[in-house]
Amino acid sequence: MNKDLMTLKPIGYVREGKIVLNPKWAKGLKGIEGFSHILALFWMDRAHKPDMLIQPKSRMKFPAIGFLATRTAHRPNPIGFTVLKLLKHKGNTLWVKGLDVWDGTPVLDVKPYTKREEAKSYRIPPWVKKLDKLETDPLRRYGS
Repeated sequence: MNKDLMTLKPIGYVREGKIVLNPKWAKGLKGIEGFSHILALFWMDRAHKPDMLIQPKSRMKFPAIGFLATRTAHRPNPIGFTVLKLLKHKGNTLWVKGLDVWDGTPVLDVKPYTKREEAKSYRIPPWVKKLDKLETDPLRRYGS
C-alpha cells in the first residue's frame, strides 16, 4: 500500500439539511439518539486547492492569514468537521442543526459528541474576535 495515497468512501450525503447515510449503515446508528450532539466529518468536494495566505472570510480589511490558521473549506485534503445538535434519528437519517456544508456533500463519518471533546479553555487571536463582531449568523461565529 502506498502510504501517500488513501481511499475514502462516503457513508452518506447531506440532503436538504439532513445527514442521510447509505442504508447499509443504518443499524450502526442504533443508540445515537441518546446523545444531544454529534461530530460529523465531510469531504468538501466543491472546495478548491488553497492559497497559502488568505483574507479571513474574504474580508480585505484583515491581514492575510495562513489558510491552516482558518476554518476555510479550501484545503489540500478538504475534510470538513463540525459539531451538530442532533434533533432526530430515524432509520438511516439524522436531522441536525448547525450544518454548514453544501447539499450533496459526502459524509465520511459521524460520532457522538461527548465531554471528552470539550476544550476547557482556549484562546483565539484578536482578528477572530473582530470577525465575530462583524458576523450576523451566530452559527458562523468562532466563539469569542
